[in-house]
Amino acid sequence: MVVIQAKGVSKSYGVNTVIAEVSFRINAGEKIGLVGRNGAGKTTLLRLLAGLEPPDSGEIIISEGVRMGVVEQDPVFDSNAPLIEWVYTGLQELLDLERAIAVLSREMSVPEVADSPARLKKVMRDFAALTEEFERRDGYSVDSRVAGVLAGLGFSPEDRARPVGSFSGGERTRAALARALLARPEVLLLDEPTNHLDIPARVWLEDFLADYDGTVIVISHDRQFLDCVASRILEIEDHKLVEFAGNYSRYVEEKRRRLAQQETAYELQQREIARLEDVLRRYTALSARNNKFARRAEDIRKKLARVERIEKPNLNRKSMGFLLPTAGHSGDKVLQAKDLSMRFGDKVLFQNANMVVRRGEHVGIVGRNGAGKSTLLHIITGRKEPSEGSVRLGAGVVVGYYDQQHADLAPDRTVLEEILGSTGMNPQEARNLLGRFLFRGDDVFKRIRDLSGGERSRVELARIMASGCNLLVMDEPTNHLDIESIEVLEDALSAYEGTLLVVSHDRYFLERVADRIIEVENGRIVDYPGGYAYYVEKKLAGEAGGKGASAPASEEGGTRAIPSGRRPGKAPRPARAGAGEGPGREEGGYPDTDVLEKEIIELEAVIKQLNAELADLEIYLYPDRMAEKARCLAEAERRLDECYRRWEALTGETV
Repeated sequence: MVVIQAKGVSKSYGVNTVIAEVSFRINAGEKIGLVGRNGAGKTTLLRLLAGLEPPDSGEIIISEGVRMGVVEQDPVFDSNAPLIEWVYTGLQELLDLERAIAVLSREMSVPEVADSPARLKKVMRDFAALTEEFERRDGYSVDSRVAGVLAGLGFSPEDRARPVGSFSGGERTRAALARALLARPEVLLLDEPTNHLDIPARVWLEDFLADYDGTVIVISHDRQFLDCVASRILEIEDHKLVEFAGNYSRYVEEKRRRLAQQETAYELQQREIARLEDVLRRYTALSARNNKFARRAEDIRKKLARVERIEKPNLNRKSMGFLLPTAGHSGDKVLQAKDLSMRFGDKVLFQNANMVVRRGEHVGIVGRNGAGKSTLLHIITGRKEPSEGSVRLGAGVVVGYYDQQHADLAPDRTVLEEILGSTGMNPQEARNLLGRFLFRGDDVFKRIRDLSGGERSRVELARIMASGCNLLVMDEPTNHLDIESIEVLEDALSAYEGTLLVVSHDRYFLERVADRIIEVENGRIVDYPGGYAYYVEKKLAGEAGGKGASAPASEEGGTRAIPSGRRPGKAPRPARAGAGEGPGREEGGYPDTDVLEKEIIELEAVIKQLNAELADLEIYLYPDRMAEKARCLAEAERRLDECYRRWEALTGETV
């Protein structure tokens, strides 16, 4: 069943076109990841689907009876109710149903009704219908569901009594997410829901959405999250929308393949067009002496006019240019923490912690929200004094600090003034630097207070790049960056020869940049001398052995290896309905080996035939036919890979 359909939808703001002639369908139960660069139009499309803005042209059709739930990046609350009361307002329909059942229950005991068979029969029939609907919507478990969702999203029991009007931006986002999830609409529209979630909460949300019966459309820059949740990717690029089957990793592979194929097709078509134009020129020259050549020239001219020109793929899109020079070598011991303790009133973040970081180490710092990760960075950089103990920096250490709140940026300065004031560069040098971070032309005169979160992040990174630090301390640097910019940052940090301390909840990012993990947990600082996958392995081994079983992160299962699509140590989720049906299927959804081997032979023959057809230059004159053959080839190759995986699972042999 189609729940959302877009037909030729376009949207512009002034002279800036955001999306143009976009069409697509979304079926019930689908999990859609919406990706694209910052500013590509992802949030705009989500708002159009939610009915918060009208399209300039085209139409969006929502199936009758479909309820929509929307969680925007920066929700605004007009309430000061306690969290628990505010969350229950999202369950109004269910609460009304419960009240109606209670009214009918009391009515059945009223003498006038009880003594009237006809009235009693009607009341009992209504009572049964409402009770059935209440049970269908899990009404009897609503209190436990509310408690589970709030705990899963990182709210403590004490938080439930706090007024939502006093919440920080991150807490507001989590509260809005909790209310939307509990309402269980047929369609959930989520804009960057993981931005303020720690790793345990992200893992919890992944599992919740994977098991969610409704349709989910989510914008996210968390690649692990998209891998676990999305079954289809919609990419907005150059005002157009392109669809990809599968999760984020499959999208990356398929996009790379499509671009390579498009480049080949473009070059072959250009070669064929050049050949035909050369023939046309020769026939035109000869036609003055022989009418036969004039007719042939006209045929060639018509053939060229019918050709659907393949667009040249853009393989060199402008992206952020980030390189981290260092200010020279520091001493081998970059920092040493001794008997470090930090408390706020009765709350102890960590105590008696000892830590040494040596030159060239790249350390990822993880832990739940509120565990003390940012506070630890503030102590290391001298922004806060510890309650007890000391931190000493080594000889020659030059510190660069990236603040997730961007508190070091002056709101009233322009982008150019900020770089001039913090780096000592001359105006041309500052403009050249900002150009590498995609600030061009009049962009450099924007005020810091008017920038988006992503733009502020780029200013902060530009400032750090110019600092020449050899100890880089970063607090959530991937927040507000699009995936392409995160990957540029990962490349720069991986190549960075200095020492790195970085707090992050982005598991892909940590796996790429960190060679050591420090966890702030339950008042302790625990050292894991390996990357993020090593940390996950050791955490799971500790849980299996009964160590740390009482730690909140362990209870929530808040670790996951990269790039696995499911939690380590857990069985894969059951296949989707229909995946195990059909002749020759055994229990568990796999066919027997004879059926698989026959299917493999047939698919290899299909792939051979499709490759032969795509090798024919003539097909590249007809892009639609070529694209259809390419799609068939991709699907056949995907099915062949799946058959081989199943064959290996059944036989225990490796192909």
